Amino acid sequence: MTKKLALVAVVAAILSACGQTKTQDYYMSHQGELTADLAECKQLGKNTYNCNEADKAAVILKKKN
Repeated sequence: MTKKLALVAVVAAILSACGQTKTQDYYMSHQGELTADLAECKQLGKNTYNCNEADKAAVILKKKN
């Protein structure tokens, strides 16, 4: 029983830590969120998957302009 409870706790922790992941393509199509997320990443010093994808999209969009 304790192993099952521990497994449930681990799964719950993993699922609660997971937010919506956004890809580079997503950010290129949603530039408002790109700007907001980049600002949050910079302000909080985050280095997450979303921050990295937003940064890649920003570089590509900058090259296009």
